[in-house]
Amino acid sequence: MTRSALDTPMMRQYLALKARHPDALLFYRMGDFYELFLADAERAAPLLDITLTTRDKGKPDAVPMCGVPVHGVDPYLKRLAELGLRVAICEQVEDPRATGGRRLVRREVVEVVTPGLLGDPEGLDAAREVALAALALGAPGEEAGLAALEASTGEFRATATAADTTGLAPGPLVEELRRIAPRELLLAAPIEATLAASLGAALPGVVLTPVDPASFAPREAPAHPDGFDPQAADAATRAAAAVLAYLGALQPFALRHAAVLRRYALGDAMVLDAATRTHLELFTSAEDGSRRGTLVERLDATLTPMGARRLARWLGYPLLDPAAIGARQDAVAWLAERDRRRAAIRERLRPVRDLERGLAKAARPSATPRDLAALRASLAALPALAEAFAPGGDDWLPGAEGAPPPALPRPRPVEAAWRLLEDALVDEPPVLLRGSRGAGETGFVRDGYRPELDALRDAARKGREWIAGLEARERERTGVASLKVRFHPVHGYGLEVTKSNLGRVPGDYERKQTLAGAERFTTPELREMEARVLGAHERAAALERELFEEVRAELLEHGAAIRAAAEAVAALDALQSLAEVARRDGWVRPVVDGGERLEIHAGRHPVVEAMRASRTGEAFVPNDTCLDPADARILLLTGPNMSGKSTYLRQVALIALLAQVGSFVPAESARIGVVDRIFTRVGASDRLARGESTFLVEMRETAEILAQATRRSLVILDEIGRGTSTFDGLSIAWAVAEHLHDAPGLRCRTLFATHYHELVELAASRPQLRNAHFEVREWGHDVVFLRRLVPGGASRSYGIQVARLAGLPDTVIARAREVLATLEAHAADPVAAPATPRARPAPAAPQLPLFEPSEPPLRPGERSVLEELRGLVLDRTAPLDALLLLQRWRERLGGGGRG
Repeated sequence: MTRSALDTPMMRQYLALKARHPDALLFYRMGDFYELFLADAERAAPLLDITLTTRDKGKPDAVPMCGVPVHGVDPYLKRLAELGLRVAICEQVEDPRATGGRRLVRREVVEVVTPGLLGDPEGLDAAREVALAALALGAPGEEAGLAALEASTGEFRATATAADTTGLAPGPLVEELRRIAPRELLLAAPIEATLAASLGAALPGVVLTPVDPASFAPREAPAHPDGFDPQAADAATRAAAAVLAYLGALQPFALRHAAVLRRYALGDAMVLDAATRTHLELFTSAEDGSRRGTLVERLDATLTPMGARRLARWLGYPLLDPAAIGARQDAVAWLAERDRRRAAIRERLRPVRDLERGLAKAARPSATPRDLAALRASLAALPALAEAFAPGGDDWLPGAEGAPPPALPRPRPVEAAWRLLEDALVDEPPVLLRGSRGAGETGFVRDGYRPELDALRDAARKGREWIAGLEARERERTGVASLKVRFHPVHGYGLEVTKSNLGRVPGDYERKQTLAGAERFTTPELREMEARVLGAHERAAALERELFEEVRAELLEHGAAIRAAAEAVAALDALQSLAEVARRDGWVRPVVDGGERLEIHAGRHPVVEAMRASRTGEAFVPNDTCLDPADARILLLTGPNMSGKSTYLRQVALIALLAQVGSFVPAESARIGVVDRIFTRVGASDRLARGESTFLVEMRETAEILAQATRRSLVILDEIGRGTSTFDGLSIAWAVAEHLHDAPGLRCRTLFATHYHELVELAASRPQLRNAHFEVREWGHDVVFLRRLVPGGASRSYGIQVARLAGLPDTVIARAREVLATLEAHAADPVAAPATPRARPAPAAPQLPLFEPSEPPLRPGERSVLEELRGLVLDRTAPLDALLLLQRWRERLGGGGRG
C-alpha cells in the first residue's frame, strides 16, 4: 500500500486507533455506518456475508473496506463473537458541527465486544446466559478459583475447589466449567499446552484468553462489588479480580452493573455432569439440539425472560439441603393451591420486560431514550404485581390466611426510578441511533421537565412560525405566486423562485443557491431569524442530550433497587411456573429427606407423558420404584426392546432431580432421600474427531461413574457393554454390576437395564440386587407391550418383532427367524453349530450358566477330542499341523469329508 492512500487525516486516525487494539476488528463510526478497513475488512466481509469494496475505487492503491449499518449492528456483533472474535466499537464522541468543518471529528473506542462480553443484550437469547469466566490456578494441591460473570445481567459469582494444574482431570472443577459453559475463559499468561488441551477437550468451542497474571491480584481490581474483599488472597477472589480487571479494560461502564459477587460452594447443589445433562435432555434435545422435547421446555410456563433464566438455573443446580428444598416447595404449594391468586400474578407478570438486561443497556454508552423507556414500562408494572399479594379474596384456603411463605418473594416497586423516567421522557421517544452524539436529535425529553429547554423550544417554534408566515407575505409583496420557503440541512432557509420569475425578485434579495430550474435567496431579516431558529434548535438538542445523560446517571444510582426487584421477579416467575405445571398436570409434592430410601408410587416421565398425550392421545402407564438400603439398592431390568426400559430409567432420574429442584413431580407419591449426584450411561455416541469410538466413550463414562459415585448417588446404566462382542460386553456388564453392589462404601442406588439375560443370576448371590422386567404378550409373530414393570427377570428381547415393526423386509425377517432358531438350538454345542443354518432344528437345549463351571453331556468320541484340545500348546503348533488336527477331529466327530 502506498503512503498516499493512507496519508489522510481519517486514515491516520483509524490506524492510530487500530494500533491500540491490534487483536480486534475495529468498527469505525462514519455517520450511520461502522466501517472496517484494510485487513479487518478483508477478514470480516466473508464472515458477515457483506460486500468488500474499496476506498478511492479504481486507484491502484485503493484501501479495502466494508461496513454495516449502525442501527442493525447487533446481529453482526453476535455473529463475530460466536466465531470467537473481538470487536472494538469506535464512536464519534463529539458533534460534527462543533468542528466547523475545519478538522476531523474526534473518535474513541468506547467498548470492546468479546465472546464473553457480548455487547448489547438485544441480540441474545432471553432464556440463556452468556458467561465470561476466569480460572485461578495455584500450585499442585492448592485450591483453584472459578469466577463467572453474565455481563448482560450483572450476575457475578465465584467458587473454589481442588484442581490439577498439569491438566484438568475429570472432577468437580471440570464439571462446574461444563455446567457454566463459558463462551470465554480467562487464564494467566502464558497458557500451558497441556492445560489448553485439557480445557479444549472439556469445553469445545470455548475461547481461551491469556491475561496478565497481575490482573489476578485482588488489590489491583478496578472495582470492589459487595462480597469482594480486595485484601483477600483466596482462589475465588483472585478469579473474580481477573474478571473485574478484564471488564474494566474493555467495558468500564459495566463495572457498576456487576455490583454483587455471590459466593457459592459446589457442595450446595447436586452435580450434573455433561453426560447426564445430555442423556436426560435437560436443556437440549438429543434429536436436533433444540429446546423442543426437553425438561426445561416442559417446565417453562414463565412469563418474563428473567423467570426463564432463573428456572434454567434452578434446573442446572438442584438443591441438596432438605430444608431449602422444603422452603421452595412451600412457595410452589402456596401458589398451586390458589388458582385465582396465581392467575392474577401471571397476568401482572406479563408487562414486566427484562429488568436485568434493561438495566445493563441503560449502563452502556450506546443507550438510547427508547432503552430507558422500555425499562420504565417494566418499573411501571411492579406496583400492580406487588398488589397481587394483598391479603383477602375467596381463593385463600381456610387456615392459610396471612403472608405467603418466606421463599415466595414479593417484588417491591422502585417508585423513584419510575418517577424519574416518567417525568423526563416522552411516552414514545423517537428512534435514535446508538452512540449518536448529534446535536440535531430532539424530541425525547418531556415538556415541562426543564424550563431552559422549554424556553429554547418555544423560541425555535415561534421562529418557525414566523418563517412559515414569511412565504405568504413574500408572495404578496413580489407577486410571485409560486414562491416557496425551503430548508436545506447545509444551506439553511431560502426563498425559492423559479427562473421564469427571476425578473420580479426585489432588490433586497441576496442570491444563496442555484438550482436547475430555480434560484434560492435570503434576506437580512430571514438570515437573522434563521440564526435564532437554528441556534435555539441546536442548543435545545444539545441540552436534551445533556439532560438524557443526567437522567441516565441518576437512574443508575437506583441500580441496587432495580436489581433487587429483578431478582424478586425472576424467582416469583420461576415459582409460579412450577406451580402452574403442577396444578395443570396433577403433579404432587414429594417428600425429600436426609435418608437413602428412594420410593416412587405410580411415577410417570414428565416429558414423554405430555408428548404422547399430545401426539396420540395414548395414556402413559405409570410404574413404581423402590430403592432401599434395607432391601434392594440395585434394580436389574431385563426384557424386550420397546417395552419401556429406557423411558423408565430416565423417568426415575428426572423425578429425583425435579424433587430436589423444589418442583412437584409426576407421580401419586414420592419420597426421595437426597441424591448428591445423578450419573447416566445411556445411548450410543462417538467422538471421532478425538479418535474415540462409541465403545470407548461408553467405557470412559462408565469409568467416571465407578470412580466418582458415592453411596448417595443415583446411577442409571442402560445397556453397558453393547458396543463390543457379546461375551466381552456380558463380562464387563457382569463385573460392573458386581462392583456397584460389592465395593466398600459404594452400593449406590442403581437402575441397570440390560439385554444380557444371564445377569439375572446375580440376584441369587447379591442380596441387595433385585430383578424386574416389563411385561409383554405374544400374539403369533407379534408382541403387545404392556409397559408394566413386574418382579423377576426376562429371557427374551423380541428383537426380531421390533425389527418387523420398524419395517424390515419380510424376507429379512424370515431369514432372521431361521438363524435365531438355529443359534438357539446350538447354544449349548457351539462346535456343532452349522455356519449357514437353513432350517429350524430340534428344540434348543437348556442354556448353560456362563459363570459357574459346568460339564456338558458328551457324545462318543467327543471326550477324547476335548482332551486333545485342552492339551494343545498353540504357540508350538505349526499352521499346517493345526489344519491337520482340525481335519482329524472333524472326521472323528462325524463331520464328513473336505467339502
